[in-house]
Amino acid sequence: MKSRTIAAMFAAFSVATGAHAAGQQDFGKAVEQRYRAVEGTIKARDGARWLTEFYSPEAVVVGEGSKEALRGHDALRPVVNGIVKDTRSCTIRPDAARQASADLGYSFVTYQCSPADAAAADYQVRALFVWKKTPAGWRVVAESYTMGSM
Repeated sequence: MKSRTIAAMFAAFSVATGAHAAGQQDFGKAVEQRYRAVEGTIKARDGARWLTEFYSPEAVVVGEGSKEALRGHDALRPVVNGIVKDTRSCTIRPDAARQASADLGYSFVTYQCSPADAAAADYQVRALFVWKKTPAGWRVVAESYTMGSM
């Protein structure tokens, strides 16, 4: 009896661990898709699509040089539009540090960006994203960023 109980516990743990691993893979794939979408919106200079493809409507963004937190799409719109206007391209390189539960997660990335002005130097931005699973898929609900790489 005791050995069956132990075996059942290990079996339940294996199922839970397997489900967790599968959930992490799904989260990883989903955020990778979001990163590629952002890269595409920057290249296409489409700030409106960047907002809807990446940020939840209630997103809060704060970082180096910001005087206050930006809250929501309306506050983010001028910043995002400025970035797509002044940036030729960005590549988003995810760091291995990321984790998710059923509906919340986090990830770290480095943006490697080239300005629209070819005479200007490339730059890097590192960011921490907090993700929430929404009906539209995983979206960023909070971001903190600073200049430089991971």
